[in-house]
Amino acid sequence: MKQSRECVIEEKQLLQLQRNFLKYESLFAHYPGMMYLLDHNGIITEINDFSEKLSRHSNVQIKNKHYKQFLSNSEYDKVHHYFNDTLLGNVTHFQTIFLSPDHEPFDVELINIPVFIEGVVEGVFTLVRDITNERAAAFALKDSKEKYRLIAEHTSELIRLVNVESEMVMYASPSHENVLGSPPAYYMGHSFYKDIHPDDRGLVDDLLRNINQEPAIVEFRRRHANGYWVILEDRATSIPSRIGDERMLVVVSRDITEKKHAERELQKTLKQLKDLKYALDESALVSVTDETGKITSVNAKFCEITEYSEDELLRNSHMILDSGYHPQSFFYEMNCKIQSGGVWKGEINNLTKNGHCFWVDTTIVPFIGENGAPYQYVYIRKDITDRKHAEELLHTSDKLSVIGELAAGVAHEIRNPLTSLKGFTQILKSRLNSENDQEFISIMLAELDRINMIVNEFMVLARPQAVTYEKTDIQELLQNVLTLIETQAILNNVQIYTRVIEHLPEITCSENQIKQVLINILKNAIEAMTDGGEIILSLYSFGDEIIIEVRDSGTGIPEHQLAHLGEPFYTTKKKGNGLGLMICRRIIQNHQGSFLIESKEGEGTVVSIKLPFQLSQDERR
Repeated sequence: MKQSRECVIEEKQLLQLQRNFLKYESLFAHYPGMMYLLDHNGIITEINDFSEKLSRHSNVQIKNKHYKQFLSNSEYDKVHHYFNDTLLGNVTHFQTIFLSPDHEPFDVELINIPVFIEGVVEGVFTLVRDITNERAAAFALKDSKEKYRLIAEHTSELIRLVNVESEMVMYASPSHENVLGSPPAYYMGHSFYKDIHPDDRGLVDDLLRNINQEPAIVEFRRRHANGYWVILEDRATSIPSRIGDERMLVVVSRDITEKKHAERELQKTLKQLKDLKYALDESALVSVTDETGKITSVNAKFCEITEYSEDELLRNSHMILDSGYHPQSFFYEMNCKIQSGGVWKGEINNLTKNGHCFWVDTTIVPFIGENGAPYQYVYIRKDITDRKHAEELLHTSDKLSVIGELAAGVAHEIRNPLTSLKGFTQILKSRLNSENDQEFISIMLAELDRINMIVNEFMVLARPQAVTYEKTDIQELLQNVLTLIETQAILNNVQIYTRVIEHLPEITCSENQIKQVLINILKNAIEAMTDGGEIILSLYSFGDEIIIEVRDSGTGIPEHQLAHLGEPFYTTKKKGNGLGLMICRRIIQNHQGSFLIESKEGEGTVVSIKLPFQLSQDERR
């Protein structure tokens, strides 16, 4: 009877047991993680539904297997230790490594809870959490922290963490000591404005107040421990703070003092180069060629002087300007010099697009590449055409000076015996009464007068002499010349047409000298038309000058001869001596006028004379 009473369970107790079992069953079934029930031998007797999904052992039989089968060999002793400790009634909590069916390790966190039945541990509940991703994230975080620590401690840039509201520096990198001369502790806990240049505080205000997502970039100055200013380029990025509504900035600064100095030097150099280029462009013809001699750039003055456009010059060589004046050996020697890396200097005669010759004083500078060979050439030319003309005039003047002295000496030596001859001839004329004698003596006196006139012409080439200038009717003077030259024109089948503006003012001149000039020019025009032709003689005024123009229809003068006309002893005639035009030029120059010859081969020649109505007082003295 006693045994029966002990087995009787009250209905109330039974319901409580049922409720407790249902609670356990609900916990085991619905726990959102892996839960295992192991017996005291380590055999898995029960697993919850989530274990099938989360254990990486889906479709693999787990139940009724020893936990050792799911462990890495290196972890067994540790897990076995904690399992035995749990069998002693202790809750154990640790991390270990499980193996997947493919023997891939993954990290787990285990909580072993002893199962007590009537005070005796009958098994172990094991709660399992896969912490593979957490461990990976933790290691990554630790790795990132280490990397950032290394970057902050070893970078040459300054890194500061700034509390915007308090304007305090919360962190300063060790690089502060290298750049600003003070250790990081000198800055941490102090105002961000501590060593900012007063004039740059406004820029720093803008930096700290920046609330954009994009980093703010500002340049400002900070004082070095030694007292001088360091220019920094700061980038500030806002980061969230965990303290209330405070805002934090990560400010990364780069020392750009040397960069700014280099920029200033670069700007200074660029300005100097710009000024030098301006000076060159204003004073010289500048061009650049590649290593093959093809033009790659020219300045405006080059185009102006050569009369070519930039497009016409580019990709051409400088031989486009060749005038034919220099032999090929001249250019060969020049190219040999510059291709070997040497600087060439010399004078070159060039030809413009429209056929005008000009001289340039040229310097060619080769630019040498890393291979030791020129990769381009810079040509700097100065137009010296006027100088060359001046040199030619000086050369001509030297010739004239010699001829003048010679002429003066010859004229002086001729005049002395000429005076005696003329005097004795006049005495003979007074003594002889024969008509035949008188006729001969008259001829002799006429020839002596002719010799005297020739001597006077020689005197034009001598040093300046007293010449009588007086008011002259230029139209009447021109008519007298035409009368004298008319016979020669008729004999040579030449027609002379005049175009004269009536009522022209009188001019101040030496009448005989101007006649001499006009006769010389008209005779040259007649002789230039061996088969006859026409001469048009024009007379008109322009401003305060009188213009005399003689235009013939002769054979013309080749261009290479035209530039030398008027030089002593240079002539285009077979029997000429080259003094005629030279004397004409000298006479016109003494009259403060200009003498110009224009001619084209096969088209005739035009001689233009300009004379002022009134000579200046300096010339008349």
